[in-house]
Amino acid sequence: MAYLEQHKLLRLFSILGAKLASEKPEDPNAFLLAELSKAAVMSSRGQPLTLFNEKDIEVMFGVFDLTNRGHLTQQQYLKALNAVGIEQPSLKTPVGDTIDKKTFVSYVMAEVLKQGF
Repeated sequence: MAYLEQHKLLRLFSILGAKLASEKPEDPNAFLLAELSKAAVMSSRGQPLTLFNEKDIEVMFGVFDLTNRGHLTQQQYLKALNAVGIEQPSLKTPVGDTIDKKTFVSYVMAEVLKQGF
């Protein structure tokens, strides 16, 4: 367990599993290899390891905005961060009771780029 935690492997596998379930690729093995290859390239360049892009985060907004209100609550925002592997935000959370899509995407991407995954 210490090894898995030290290398963030449980978090990585959880995120890869979530992406598999979300995207339902025709060839799951090729999809996983491509995602791991992207991660390896980012790591070799010294970039933060991110497996999510803005399109993924926009789709996630829709998943959490089930009633198509065009905004999420702070609680939904925190659950979305958790879904991308961020348990404790390192940046300030958006101000206000509700968060629109543009704000959601920019804040979640900022957290992903800062913390990785």
